[in-house]
Amino acid sequence: MNLSTVLSLLGGLVFLVAMIFMSPDNAAAFFNIPGLIVVIGGTLAATFVSRPINDVYKVLRSLPELFGKEEDTIEADITQLLRFASCYRSGNLRAAERELAAMGNPFLSSGLQQVIDGATLEDLNKSMQWRMSGLRSRDQGQTQILYSMSVFAPAFGMLGTLFGLVHMLSGLGNSGLNEIGVTMAFAMITTVYGIVASNLLFKPLAIKMERRTNQRLMRMNSLSEGILQIYAKRHPTLIKETLDAFYAHHQVQVSTHSHLELVKA
Repeated sequence: MNLSTVLSLLGGLVFLVAMIFMSPDNAAAFFNIPGLIVVIGGTLAATFVSRPINDVYKVLRSLPELFGKEEDTIEADITQLLRFASCYRSGNLRAAERELAAMGNPFLSSGLQQVIDGATLEDLNKSMQWRMSGLRSRDQGQTQILYSMSVFAPAFGMLGTLFGLVHMLSGLGNSGLNEIGVTMAFAMITTVYGIVASNLLFKPLAIKMERRTNQRLMRMNSLSEGILQIYAKRHPTLIKETLDAFYAHHQVQVSTHSHLELVKA
C-alpha cells in the first residue's frame, strides 16, 4: 500500500469527523442517507450517461491500484538493456536473445526484439511511439472520467439541497421555526457531501492517476531512447550516460507538469 495516499485520505476523513463532533448536540444533522444516495447515485448515473459503461467500470476497478505503491523498475530495466547492448554490439546474438528472454517489461522486450529482427529505424520508432500513444490515450480517458465525476458530485449535491428546499417551502405554512431549521440543515448537507466527494476523493485521485501516467511515459521514453541507441550500436557506457541525463531531465518535466496540473485543479 502507498502509505502517503492512505494516510492523507484517512487524515482528511478524521479532520471532517472531528469537525462534526465538535458540536455533539448537532452531530446527527451531518448524516443524511437520502442526500448521500443522491450525490453518489447521481454522480454515477451522469458518468455512465456521458462515458461508455465499460470504460467507467475499468476506472472503478482500477481505483484500488491508486492506493497501492507502484513498483519503479526503471533501474532493473536499464541494467537489462545495457547487458543486451553489450551482447548485441559485440555480435553475440545468442547471448542477446537470452537477455531478451529474461526481460519482464513488454515495451522493452518488444523494442529490442525488433532490433534483433532487423526492423528499419522508422518502423522501430513508429512502433514504440504507437505503444506510448496508446498508453497515453487510455490513461487520459480514465483520468477524464474521474475529473467528470469531480464536476458531477457538487452539482448533484446542490440538486439534493434544492429538493430539500422545495420540500421545506411546500410545508412552510404548517411548520414551526424549529422544524424549518431542521429541514434546512437536512437539505444543505447534500451540498457538503458533493463538495467533499469532489475535492477529497475524485479530483485527488484524478491528479494521482495523471501523475502515474506521466511517470510511466517518462520511463517508456527513457527506454525508447536506449533502444534507439542500441540500434545505432553505441557503446553501453555512452548509452548509460545518455539515459541518466535523459531520465533526470524528464523527471524534472514530470514534476513541473504535475505542479501545474495541481494549480489548475
